[in-house]
Amino acid sequence: MATQAGVRCADCKIGYHAPFDRFERMAVVEQGPTFLMRCSICGSLWHETLHDARLLSASEAASLYPAAVVS
Repeated sequence: MATQAGVRCADCKIGYHAPFDRFERMAVVEQGPTFLMRCSICGSLWHETLHDARLLSASEAASLYPAAVVS
């Protein structure tokens, strides 16, 4: 369940870290590979690569993952 836009849970405020079971995979770009992940607690969107992860806005996610449904 997502909270208000821009509001992050305590874990997402710290960063992208274990436990990873709080994240839902929303989309994959196989050529990367990269993954669009959403926190099940606060709804924050994350762009995960093989090296790191960073927060995304909904518009960035829609641009990077056009087939994903991001609300």
